[in-house]
Amino acid sequence: MRVQVKHIIILFLLIFLSCPLTSLPTAAQENATIAEELKPLLESAQEKGLNVIVVSPGSEKEENVSSGPSLGEQALTVRSELSRIIGNAHELGPSIMTTLQRVSPDGSFFWLGIAVLTAIGGILVGTGPTLVIRNWNRKHFADFFNPNPQNRAEKISYLMFRATLILLTVGLAFIIAVLVAVIFDSGHDASRGTIGVILVAYLAYRVFRHVIFFNLIAPDTPSHRMINLSDESADMMQRDWRTIAMFVIVICSFFVWLALLGLPPDPLKLLVMISLLFSALLIAYGVVKHRKEFHDIILGEGEPSLKPIWRRVLASQWQLIILSYLAVAWLVSVYRIVLNLPSALAVIGAPIVALVGAIAIYGLLLIFIDRFYVARQKRFEERVEIAHEQRRREIEAEQKALEEIQENRSEDDDEEIIINQVMSAKQIEEMPVFKPVFKIVLEEAVGILVIILGLAYVLAAWDISVGDQQHPVTAFMDTLVIAFLGWLLYRAVVVYIDNQLEEEGDDATPEDGEPGEEMSGKSASRLATLLPLVRNVLIASIAVLSIMIILSNLGVDIAPLFAGAGVIGLAVGFGAQTLIRDIFSGGFFLFDDAFRKGEYIELDNIRGTVEKISLRSFQLRHHNGPLHTIPFGEIKQLTNYSRDWVMMKLPLRLTYDTDVERVRKLVKKLGQSLLSHQEVGELFLQPLKSQGVYRMEDSAMIIRVKFMTKPGDQFVTRKVVYAAIRDLFEREGIRFASKEVTVRLAEEPAKELTKEEKTAVAAAARLIQDDEAAAQAQGQQSDDGP
Repeated sequence: MRVQVKHIIILFLLIFLSCPLTSLPTAAQENATIAEELKPLLESAQEKGLNVIVVSPGSEKEENVSSGPSLGEQALTVRSELSRIIGNAHELGPSIMTTLQRVSPDGSFFWLGIAVLTAIGGILVGTGPTLVIRNWNRKHFADFFNPNPQNRAEKISYLMFRATLILLTVGLAFIIAVLVAVIFDSGHDASRGTIGVILVAYLAYRVFRHVIFFNLIAPDTPSHRMINLSDESADMMQRDWRTIAMFVIVICSFFVWLALLGLPPDPLKLLVMISLLFSALLIAYGVVKHRKEFHDIILGEGEPSLKPIWRRVLASQWQLIILSYLAVAWLVSVYRIVLNLPSALAVIGAPIVALVGAIAIYGLLLIFIDRFYVARQKRFEERVEIAHEQRRREIEAEQKALEEIQENRSEDDDEEIIINQVMSAKQIEEMPVFKPVFKIVLEEAVGILVIILGLAYVLAAWDISVGDQQHPVTAFMDTLVIAFLGWLLYRAVVVYIDNQLEEEGDDATPEDGEPGEEMSGKSASRLATLLPLVRNVLIASIAVLSIMIILSNLGVDIAPLFAGAGVIGLAVGFGAQTLIRDIFSGGFFLFDDAFRKGEYIELDNIRGTVEKISLRSFQLRHHNGPLHTIPFGEIKQLTNYSRDWVMMKLPLRLTYDTDVERVRKLVKKLGQSLLSHQEVGELFLQPLKSQGVYRMEDSAMIIRVKFMTKPGDQFVTRKVVYAAIRDLFEREGIRFASKEVTVRLAEEPAKELTKEEKTAVAAAARLIQDDEAAAQAQGQQSDDGP
């Protein structure tokens, strides 16, 4: 690695951003000392019932020990102290020179040059082994790089593995540089501090540049880049932000170095405030310059209009949030520095530390989630493959047994019922698909959890104790956690039930079949009928429970709410008995599995397909279009036409000279051939067969055929069966009988009938046909025998 001049300039310590000035006594330390000294007096005052103690430290000045100055008094103090510090700004340069001369052993700056050269020498010596190790890593870990990663876990794993190797080499270089500094140690405290600041600043820069930025932006590996950036934008962001990090580290390390050397408090405070201001301005410059790139990163890949509204708002307004935070954080830092309060410098750097830590934790959790589901998917596919192969062998054995039965049967044997067990090629080849149901919920949950932890860290940097039960921020964080848990339960319920509905095929609508035809829709399963109701109940329960806990956490007494709910429930129970009856009746009907969504049912004289089910009623869509809404409490008797199987019986009018036995054999062979039909073969539960002569009429004998299908499939198969029978009878010379009505007159007419008489005869014949048709329809509806 070639060490450039700018690498050497990176001397100083960003870690100091999260620490107070160690050389200055803080107000908290002074208060702790005073508290220890005054503890006996305070205990004595409490015993005597006193609230205020006047302490005379031996001078005319008297101080009251109280709870501290008010906010207005603190503001006045800050103003006066800040005016005094700025008024003495001209002393900053002389104070620095005086400090450097004071720590010098001989009054010159020779010691400073020796310290700088020692630190640079240590860095150069440590660079050599790291170059060798880096080349060795490239050769021996080249197989870890996959130019075409298959999933997100591979990308994150590679980036984290590379970051770990880089961190180890950087740490090795730092250790070697420290050893060199120890070897050439002169025993001068100022030189030691100077060397330490240079080495730690160099380490901080290398970590930010090579470990964090290089792997987060991934300018050299677009295939593994986890953020939505083009190659050009990634290169530009890498250059700009490493330069910003360099200057921020240099600026902040400079006042750290002077603080270690013992710069007086007032000049040091002024220098810290100026340094933090320039650091905030540099970060703000990077935010404004790369606002478009960060906008794309927040939105992610895909169509922006399809993103959640909160994500689009955050992407458009994030720069205002960051700039506002930087301004407020700098003002708070100035306030804390002037009053010697703790955590004065961590306010600005806390979001950066929180962001880096959150990204690392989120990446590790995503790797765990991905690898967990990859392992589950592999085990699932292995089990499915074993079950699929076993089922294939069972089907082949069943089919072979059926073929043997067919070969051993005689031609005249028609009593045995043959069940169609031939599976279609689609059913044989179709395999269950692994669905990671809760994966998206876990990813969202860990993302929100990491955000909450990062927010807690930032609040801690602002010296806000999230564990203090009396603090309003604690109530806000508790509310945030409760809302997160409620949201997590809600998402888990919705995702699980929606997945179950998808697997059950929640598409039971009349539009799935032929409009205007009975039982035209596809019926839903029992789960598909009950789960929407269960989902609504669970969501309502989660929402009510979460709201109650949040109100209780905010200090609201929820006991009256429960009492009021009980009174309202009692009033509803007395005043809405019909509603309660409908709800309970519906619950029993649904849990008894009396009907499901999409099934064709009959209530008294109302028929239709179940289209919608609510808590107290359901809706039936008649095949002619009308929609009936029926309360559950009004159900007395219910007939379901969509369960298990349907026996379809078709009458055939044949002439009296037809050979019935021949028709039986022909129909039997036709039924066997239809089992292998490309479109409807798999729909038959029992094949087409003849029932023989069903009824005798004047002009024809009625032979009936039947077959069994699942409910709803009989209408599709009926069309194919009618067409096949027509073609078969036409080929075999079997004639259908025309419907005739013979009218015999009581007396032979002596002359030809008049027009009026012919009309009367035709009307009588028509009346007979209508009566026969009505009787036939009634017989079919009552299913008069097998």
